[in-house]
Amino acid sequence: MSLWQFDEPVPQGALGIWWLGQAGFVFKTPGGTVVYLDPYLSDAAERLFGFKRLSLPPIAAEDVRTDLVVLTHEHADHLDPDALPVVARNNPKCRFAAPAGCAEGLAAAGVRSDARVLLEPNRRVELGNVAIDAVKADHGDLSDSALSLALDCGGVRVVCTGDTAFRPGLLGPLFALRPDVLLPCINGVFGNMGHMDAAMLTQAAKPRCAIPCHFWTFAQHGAADPAGYLNACRSLCPEVNALLLRPGERFLVHAEKES
Repeated sequence: MSLWQFDEPVPQGALGIWWLGQAGFVFKTPGGTVVYLDPYLSDAAERLFGFKRLSLPPIAAEDVRTDLVVLTHEHADHLDPDALPVVARNNPKCRFAAPAGCAEGLAAAGVRSDARVLLEPNRRVELGNVAIDAVKADHGDLSDSALSLALDCGGVRVVCTGDTAFRPGLLGPLFALRPDVLLPCINGVFGNMGHMDAAMLTQAAKPRCAIPCHFWTFAQHGAADPAGYLNACRSLCPEVNALLLRPGERFLVHAEKES
């Protein structure tokens, strides 16, 4: 698998966004900084839990070239125990930003301690031209340290819910940052929002764009309804550009001009 559109330049004042499938995304700034968010690129979930992968990743772990990997929590479809060792080995200058629950998995992946950045609720971390704000997510008793995140990449703000139930109050501090893009989970099982909850959260967040994720990778992760999410957004928040990406498709988001 090639690096698809990664060689394409990103215009000034914009952010390139690619969906990797499941909860994974890639962001690229005009200056060429590349950020991977929750990349699940292997069949680790099948090896560990019998969850057969139903859609292929658009890039192999061996082809990943990145400056930063950001993780919301430690589950294998977010912290990929088979792909991350390859990414760490091939990207020696890469940093890995993650909550405390990911420490064991990052160590097992061979990520050096000096390459790890701890993400904590209600604390901002600045890593070059990328700033990360975090709040606690509600992933029930499945993860004590799971986070929802806001990434500011050169003035384009992206809020990723991570794995969480419908908790607009918890995510309120991230919504106050006026996100340009919202990336909500919609699979509706394992304590996560379904498509209607995600649409209501989108209504509360008031982003300019919304791209649902965490669906159709495993049968065990629920019969998520991405079309239902789009329809619900059209009803609840028609001003939001809610859209679907196919894995490996680039979407450009331009920073909102100040009035």
